[in-house]
Amino acid sequence: MVEPERLAALSFVASPLARARETMELMRVALGLPPTGYAVDARLAELSFGRWEGLTWSEVRLADPVGAAARDRSIWAATPPGGESYADLADRLEDWLTEFARDAVVVAHGGVTRAMMVLSGSLAPAEACRFSIPQGRVCVVGDGWTEWR
Repeated sequence: MVEPERLAALSFVASPLARARETMELMRVALGLPPTGYAVDARLAELSFGRWEGLTWSEVRLADPVGAAARDRSIWAATPPGGESYADLADRLEDWLTEFARDAVVVAHGGVTRAMMVLSGSLAPAEACRFSIPQGRVCVVGDGWTEWR
């Protein structure tokens, strides 16, 4: 367990998506903190799949075979129509990391975690795109390393 004075020194930031905010509030209560004492930052929102959002990959391949083939060639760089690539997400997060260069507890999403792993230097883009993000685990990201707890 983290000491109360260490918790007090940390910043807590969540994605604006409801499931991330709910997870943050449950975690804060479990740590003995008020549920609402955290910031929300839109830059921590999950990767946007644009017009592909909500479709299965089979449906994407039928609706947009050219876009699906581009994503097959480079998951990191391919941009779904009206959405963003992992490279775009990393740019969004790099701005956040530049402003927020201190220890923090962040509740976000799989795509955000993958991009942060690339930005930290712990994984190459192609590896990060295929990395399975475990649910219910904590990812600690540092300069050049990532650790799962």
